[in-house]
Amino acid sequence: MRIVLLVVVLVAAPTVAFFLWAWAARIKQERKLAGTLPVWQDMPLTWLAIAGLACAIVGFVVMFLTQNQGYGGLFAS
Repeated sequence: MRIVLLVVVLVAAPTVAFFLWAWAARIKQERKLAGTLPVWQDMPLTWLAIAGLACAIVGFVVMFLTQNQGYGGLFAS
């Protein structure tokens, strides 16, 4: 069951991420056209840094929950 759930999450995650990105891009475009977009949101490197930090945190959490190193591995067999 754990393996099936992990595969489903890994397959669904890119799809969900794409739709979230498309939604955010549409909102950003609407704000840019309206002139209400803050300056810091117009910089792509800011969003790249935020996404990289979020991916690193998620990766560490997944490793902690799935690896059995004697101190973590809540779901390790």
